[in-house]
Amino acid sequence: MRSFTVNDQPFYSLLGAKLRQHSPKLLTFLILLFSVTPTYLPGYSTVRPYITLIPIFYWAVYRPYDFSVVSAFIIGFFLDLLDGTPLGINTLIFTLFYLIVETQRRYLIGKSFCFVWFGFALFSFGAYFFKWLFVSINYAAFTPAITAFISYILLLLCYPVVSWPCAKLHVYLLDKEK
Repeated sequence: MRSFTVNDQPFYSLLGAKLRQHSPKLLTFLILLFSVTPTYLPGYSTVRPYITLIPIFYWAVYRPYDFSVVSAFIIGFFLDLLDGTPLGINTLIFTLFYLIVETQRRYLIGKSFCFVWFGFALFSFGAYFFKWLFVSINYAAFTPAITAFISYILLLLCYPVVSWPCAKLHVYLLDKEK
């Protein structure tokens, strides 16, 4: 049986290579969809953590060549559409967050998990502050800072759980690159 080939490679191997190349973006998009899924817990919608920051941080540190600033922009735009926040706020936050983390990746790469987690805590605090500030400016009234702080604490607690599939995918992709 003869298979369809392009450049002397079967089509399924080319498809697999493209899927591996775009898998960080796909995983981030799945985490985004999971983060906006409605839960029926009382009060959770007001303090829902901003968990899409976790894979954006992870890919900016460990695989910036597979997840670019354009990907962060697109993910932020989709979150703006799905979340109901004013259009452009998440896009701006994710883009700036990615650019800042990428410039500091040399200090984070190769360090212990706790050190990277601490780095994420610092960078995500800035992202939460700017989101709170931009939303407050948009509504012309300061939104309650305590809800943003509780959401931030929940985000820090979610970091090990959400970064685990990113780490597994990263190790898988490293094995396939050899």
